[in-house]
Amino acid sequence: MKNAYVGRTFIQPSQTIRQLGIRLKLNPLKEVIKGKRLVVVDDSIVRGNTQRALVRMLREAGAAEVHIRISSPPVKWPCFFGIDFATRAELIANGMTIDEIGTSLGADSLAYISIDGMIEATTIAKPNLCRACFDGEYPMDLPDPELLGKQLLETELAAGPAATAAADAIRRP
Repeated sequence: MKNAYVGRTFIQPSQTIRQLGIRLKLNPLKEVIKGKRLVVVDDSIVRGNTQRALVRMLREAGAAEVHIRISSPPVKWPCFFGIDFATRAELIANGMTIDEIGTSLGADSLAYISIDGMIEATTIAKPNLCRACFDGEYPMDLPDPELLGKQLLETELAAGPAATAAADAIRRP
């Protein structure tokens, strides 16, 4: 059972807070889970914390098998357009194969939708759909790597000179 009052855990600022949020967000019902083969469907895997904790909780509740299906392609690239993860090193899909991710999560199997399958499902033409976090093809030129970070597009006044330089580089034609 999911607690509707707990927000998106992957955007929390620290690993400790993310882990606590996961425990508060998800509550397995043992009487429903025990001995069952389960398929867990989620929108994405960013760092893997939520799915790893969920698989562990389902196993502790007696699940016979846990299979994970993800309705997006693997997230392999940072998003500078409002989602709070800044580096490729933070992303579980960046350095692992799908089988390795599944093993890391403790799942019996893991599958993602393909990029082409996702594009087809949206009915939006590929050139009009931002896929940067999946394929690294950003819809605009990015500034030099030393200027990149999760606050790239934040207000320049609040973020300082590096953000101003990065924002200026993006604004240039």
